[in-house]
Amino acid sequence: MRFAKILLPVLATFSLILAQLSLVHAEDRSLYYGGREVEGVSERHEGHEGHGGHDHSMHMKMMQQQDYSVNPKTYSIPDVTLLDANGNEVSMAKLLSADRPVALNFIFTTCTTICPVMTATFAKMQRELDREQLDRLQVISISIDPEYDRPEVLRSYAKLFNADESWLFLTGRSEDINAVMRAFDAYAGSKMNHQPLSFLRKTPQQPWLRVEGLASGKSLANLVDQNLFD
Repeated sequence: MRFAKILLPVLATFSLILAQLSLVHAEDRSLYYGGREVEGVSERHEGHEGHGGHDHSMHMKMMQQQDYSVNPKTYSIPDVTLLDANGNEVSMAKLLSADRPVALNFIFTTCTTICPVMTATFAKMQRELDREQLDRLQVISISIDPEYDRPEVLRSYAKLFNADESWLFLTGRSEDINAVMRAFDAYAGSKMNHQPLSFLRKTPQQPWLRVEGLASGKSLANLVDQNLFD
């Protein structure tokens, strides 16, 4: 047991170093992740014990895909309660019944491949929108690793991407997170197999736009501008 406590952090650190070899800071604070440029990250994010040994090969393959698709979908949101980055309870049904545009994705903070890209892409999307649109758009990122991604971890993660208070980072019980993922047809069994998905919706009465693939922040901003605002 004592040996494992010593070895696990070493393995985690070694794995993260290997993952970070594909990441280079540019002078304009853009990030190059697996050959893809992503703007908006203030610093590199490190993982935690026991997570460095996960197999990111599926995510690395996704990083190489340049295209994305957009399809309208209808989803039934479960009435579950999650926690925001300040530890406050958030009813998903109530949150998504509000009459305002929504942009939503699923991430986890120790992911070293597509999750930082997806989060930075949301940050870039926000910068592309005007002030009125920013004030109206509800941005939501839901952790799919709730055992580790407790509110205090999400607060630190949000700071890495300069997220403002209008951007909700949510966690909760595993069964509730899984229920939300299944509702959005985003459940992949393991967080290491989760897909790069973004979900956009104008009002509760209208269908969601399911964006599959790593769309750029500018592309997402264009989709938001053209479909979520009159």
